[in-house]
Amino acid sequence: MNKREVNVLHQELEIYREMGIPLYLNGKKSTPKRIEKAYRIAEEGVYMRDYIQDDTGKLKGLSFDFVREEE
Repeated sequence: MNKREVNVLHQELEIYREMGIPLYLNGKKSTPKRIEKAYRIAEEGVYMRDYIQDDTGKLKGLSFDFVREEE
C-alpha cells in the first residue's frame, strides 16, 4: 500500500471506530493503527475485509483476516 492508501484506510477505520463499530484483526479486537500496520507489512498475502451484520442488516463489526496467497 502506498502512503495515500494507508491514509484513506486509517480515516475510514477512524470513522467506524467513532460510530462505535468494533474492529477486528484476525479474530481479535483491534485498532485502526494496528490494522493499517498489518496492511503495510503483509508480504505473503492480503487482508480480506468482512462486514459483520446483525439480523436486520445493521453493521455491528468490521473484521480483517489475513489470507495467504497461493504459489
